[in-house]
Amino acid sequence: MKKLVLLLLFMPLCALADDKREISLLTCSPGEQVYELFGHTALRVTDPARGVDVVFNYGLFSFDEPNFVWRFVRGETDYLLGCTDFKYFIAEYGIRGSGVTEQVLALDSLQKNRIIEALATNSLPKNRVYRYNFLFNNCTTKARDKILEAVGGNIAYAAPSVGDSLTFRDIIHMHTAQNEWYQFGMDMLLGVPADETAKRGGAQFAPFVLMREFADATVSVDGSTRRLVGAQHELLLPQKREAVRNNLTPFNVSLLLLLFTLVVMLCERRSGRTFWLWDILLMLLQAFSGSVLLFMVLFSQHPAVDCNWLLLWLNPLPFVLLPILLYRVGKGLSMDFMWLQVAMPTLFIVTSPLLPQSFPAPLYICAVTVIIRSLFYIYKDKICALDIR
Repeated sequence: MKKLVLLLLFMPLCALADDKREISLLTCSPGEQVYELFGHTALRVTDPARGVDVVFNYGLFSFDEPNFVWRFVRGETDYLLGCTDFKYFIAEYGIRGSGVTEQVLALDSLQKNRIIEALATNSLPKNRVYRYNFLFNNCTTKARDKILEAVGGNIAYAAPSVGDSLTFRDIIHMHTAQNEWYQFGMDMLLGVPADETAKRGGAQFAPFVLMREFADATVSVDGSTRRLVGAQHELLLPQKREAVRNNLTPFNVSLLLLLFTLVVMLCERRSGRTFWLWDILLMLLQAFSGSVLLFMVLFSQHPAVDCNWLLLWLNPLPFVLLPILLYRVGKGLSMDFMWLQVAMPTLFIVTSPLLPQSFPAPLYICAVTVIIRSLFYIYKDKICALDIR
């Protein structure tokens, strides 16, 4: 009910030419949760004469929505526009320990009215829900677009965009550098489109990129040019967080995987036994990862996942090979079919420099692990017969 009252207050304001009203872009620093890693953007609207100070936030969602996790995996997550008192918004980010930077936009009355009208219209129950898109339709791009529409797109930037030289993956890495497992998972899921140059419009999906580019931008109005941002304030400073060093990084885990596989093969050579439980684990990890990638490529609407060359190696085929492996180990039969397990990771390693996609280093170590283990199976009899003292 309170939101409805606020919206009703804005409707008459839209027709007024009141220079005391201010519209600001709020940029919040990253938090610790995975959905907070890139920070956040919102729009603040104030009218001191009427005691109005509210924030329009395009980043609301609920984990309690039906089938939320399934819809998120499918890329069918719906976000919505919310409106709240500024004091509650700033208090929430203060509790999180996030910083909040305010950029007061130097807009004329007509431009302010356009933004307020757009926000009021978007806040209606029939309009407030939108299909979220991580790179191209998120809380930051929605706020940016409202500003661009208000000024007729007449924004000039003072410097080249970081997106002119960086890819989407590069920009994602800038925000996930302290969360190596998140970065590793995203690198696996994101395919060829993530390695395209972001350009200015694409790079502005990241809140701090938009904030920095708006800081020096100018806007043309009636033949004159002025700064887009009239003033910039630090409303909250981010709290310093102690960096927690986790030695179980993806790189270190992949090295341990390779080392343990070598130890298993040495034990097999000396004992003459086959430790097939380790192979079950390796092949299940490979097949499960490949199944997730294949599902994302075929069925997910998430951006940048629809073409992933990692499927050359990580695919569901080991689900088929695993029962064959167990049967032939039990019967003492030839393991020549394991050449498939050599060919797939080898093809991945050899062709990766030629592919328009970047791959994380731990995947190469894992690929080498699979190749070595598979070659051992193929030549196990000959290896075990060697007299190595």
